[in-house]
Amino acid sequence: MERRLAAILAADMVGYSRLMGADEEGTIVRQRTHRAGLIDPQIAGHGGRIVKTMGDGLLVEFASVVDAVKCAVAVQSGMAECEAETLGDRRIQYRIGINLGDIVIDGDDILGDGVNIAARLEGLAEPGGICISAKVYEEVRAKLDLGFEDMGEQVFKNIDAPVRVYSIDLGIETPRQNPDLKAAQAVASISGKPSVAVLPFTNMSANPDDEYFSDGLTEDIITELARFRELAVIARNSTFQFKDRATDVASVGRELGARYVVEGSVRHAGERIRINAQLVEADGGAHVWADRWDRDIGDIFAVQDELTRTIAANLGVRVQHAALDRALQKHSADMDAYDCVLRARRYTALLDADEQAKARDLLEQAIELDPGYSQAHALLANVYLAEHRFDSNPRPDPIGRALLMARRAVELDPQNAYARCWLAVVHFFRHENENFEAEAQRALALNPNDAETVADIGHYYIWMGEFEKGMDLTRQAVALNPLHPGWYYFAFAQYHFNQRDYAQTVADVEKTSMSNFYWTPLIKAAALGQMGETERAAAELARMRELKPGISAREEIEKWNCAPDHAAHLMEGLRKAGLSE
Repeated sequence: MERRLAAILAADMVGYSRLMGADEEGTIVRQRTHRAGLIDPQIAGHGGRIVKTMGDGLLVEFASVVDAVKCAVAVQSGMAECEAETLGDRRIQYRIGINLGDIVIDGDDILGDGVNIAARLEGLAEPGGICISAKVYEEVRAKLDLGFEDMGEQVFKNIDAPVRVYSIDLGIETPRQNPDLKAAQAVASISGKPSVAVLPFTNMSANPDDEYFSDGLTEDIITELARFRELAVIARNSTFQFKDRATDVASVGRELGARYVVEGSVRHAGERIRINAQLVEADGGAHVWADRWDRDIGDIFAVQDELTRTIAANLGVRVQHAALDRALQKHSADMDAYDCVLRARRYTALLDADEQAKARDLLEQAIELDPGYSQAHALLANVYLAEHRFDSNPRPDPIGRALLMARRAVELDPQNAYARCWLAVVHFFRHENENFEAEAQRALALNPNDAETVADIGHYYIWMGEFEKGMDLTRQAVALNPLHPGWYYFAFAQYHFNQRDYAQTVADVEKTSMSNFYWTPLIKAAALGQMGETERAAAELARMRELKPGISAREEIEKWNCAPDHAAHLMEGLRKAGLSE
């Protein structure tokens, strides 16, 4: 594998999608003109080699770091002159990043951290600006008559150590980006999580005094959405700078570094209020989700709380679904820790040993990529616990391994509701009910909008015999996620079984869509047994034994920490169904 030290220049056009959308042919012609008349000649004249072009950007290698910086300065100065008469939103500008580092040669391509850092530096540069690493700065500061601004150490995604960054003062007028927007863009670019910007909701009411409600709703949505630890939510002080500005989603996404943008409106008329909200993908403008809520105003603050929770929950679910779609399109070699977690989530929902093993491999890969990733540790606790709950032949001490992972997840991020939830579930299966309740309440306090967390905790409360508390939480989860997975119906089934509504229990179990899970025929057999339908009940018992040969229903009920009265009720139904144990 051939290596060499080189100066790497990464350049990218600002607002490429917006410019192409406004004038595709004109943008292409102007870009080609700038490349032919300015950019390519400057690169050649300074001894650079264009490694590759990416439509709106290019990667260039130089043997001399001084020549790389001279080239960048000449290009940016020339572009400012060429585009001086063009209106601001139609102006073609580039961001440039330069790094000095070791590169790996792969045919005509170059790879390695040296290249990756150059690309990250380009992302930090202002339109028309240049950012350089400390290595470049040390080489050129005494050799070139330029001004430099120390931007401090920056943490870049998938780069082990922080990188000190400098920007070059070109001495030309370039549109300056607001510091708040610049900070938001930097945070979003390095987090690796789907980044979301919630724009101020538009007040469509006749009364301008209603502005306080639309602004308050926006601020509350931002706050509640930030509870989802898997999202990077742009702060209020950044998004509110777009208030009352006519702008397109692509521009907002570019300026804030946001992958998704939330827009909405509020209309208050008489005693009714209508809220519209939509989630849009910034790159391309595709609509991911939209909904509308009509409410009687009543207690306006209660209405605001309800809408905030509902909108935030829907956004959290939809953004993560959209992120999963992106992750599934990636080659395994290109996945980062977040992609691994997204893919693993799909497999953890399937109660199959092979699928669980895939999830385990992905999560262990995620932790190797990012040892401080709390969510990956929490989900791995789920996977280890699945061996205890579902596997007929688990590896040694699965519940002990699950406890270690869950505790580590909470240590890494004590504010992570999902981590708290799975620590609670581990305590549940260890029959440590007080510890379960303590962690469950912490999880609900940290994020009452996460339907999965709310549903999980409600489900286990029902096992413990806390039927009303469990059902309240399950109903909340259904309201937060109307398109919920089938396993939510297990909570309804057990609730109705406790209410002696056995026909509804059977109907609930059939809605779970989990025919290959041995608890499905177990509960169904108990309900049918109580109804006296012994023939159907016997068929369900046979199915239970087929799914888990050698099963002891009593041991399973005990393992699942079932409340004594509920356990006795289930066993009574199973005996009536024909169970001989």
